[in-house]
Amino acid sequence: MNNSTIMSSLTSKFHAWKAAGLPSMSTRKSQELAAQVDLGVLDGLLSFYVRVFEIAVSRHLDDRLAPLGFTGRKGTISSLLLIARHAGIRPTTISTLLGIDKSITVKTVDELRRAKLVTRRSAADDKRAQELFVTPEGAALADKVETLIVAHSDEFFAGLMTREEHDIVVNIFRKAFNRLREVGE
Repeated sequence: MNNSTIMSSLTSKFHAWKAAGLPSMSTRKSQELAAQVDLGVLDGLLSFYVRVFEIAVSRHLDDRLAPLGFTGRKGTISSLLLIARHAGIRPTTISTLLGIDKSITVKTVDELRRAKLVTRRSAADDKRAQELFVTPEGAALADKVETLIVAHSDEFFAGLMTREEHDIVVNIFRKAFNRLREVGE
């Protein structure tokens, strides 16, 4: 299956998903009207589809993680998982990996610290630099979150694309992500 076939398949599945209003909070009438809208130039823009999917995926994920107290702030889940996986990771590294402002990372780390999920210490090689460590409570929560986000991803994308399409899209985005890291964007 080539990339244009996959993107065509995903585009048609997106339109069907959009027309069905899943997972949306829209009314049936607004869903019907939205299905009739010609997207014009937006229909050919990957950035449009990425943004729409990001909103839908985030909403779905927030619903699944709400019982654990995770909603809203972008990067909280990813930050916790990175800290749990990489003891001593620095906030600047998290900012770079997630492509978020350092000020957002500081707020996120502060939130995780207040929740007693992570601690921070001065780095041995540079007392001005901070290193982050997960607490036992943070490690337990990270394990639960990992299980939930994998289930969320499987559930969310199951009706939208085949496993093969999913893996191809992930590989395309992984390649783009790695390229962004190389060029420093």
